Parts: sequence; structure tokens; C-alpha cells
Amino acid sequence: METTKTDERYFSVKIMRSLPLTEQIHQANGLVCNEAAEGESVFLEGSETRNGHIHLLFRLGRRENGKKR
Repeated sequence: METTKTDERYFSVKIMRSLPLTEQIHQANGLVCNEAAEGESVFLEGSETRNGHIHLLFRLGRRENGKKR
């Protein structure tokens, strides 16, 4: 699994075709969560295809008083 930090708050995770997608989402979420600070949440925003490979797009989002910021 290849994880790239594309911005301070955005991550791209390259999907391996040899593993089930659900397992990869779980692993990718764990990797990205390690980068999240206290009070931040991790959101799977979508996916895109680059050079024939699927990339999952994650975003870190800070919450204040239960509201997304």
C-alpha cells in the first residue's frame, strides 16, 4: 500500500489489486489516523483513477464543539 500526503490535510492511498478493498480501506484509515492530531477526524472523500490504479482520497478535518470546521 502506497500512501502519499498530497497536502497538509489530504492523503492519497494507492490501492493494491491483490487485497480486498474493505481490508485496504481499513489499513489506509489506520495509517492516516496516525497522522491526525487530537480533535481531528479522518474522512474518505472519494476515489480516482491514475495511470490505471485506483487511489482513495482521505482528508483530515478538525472539529470544534462537535461541529466540523
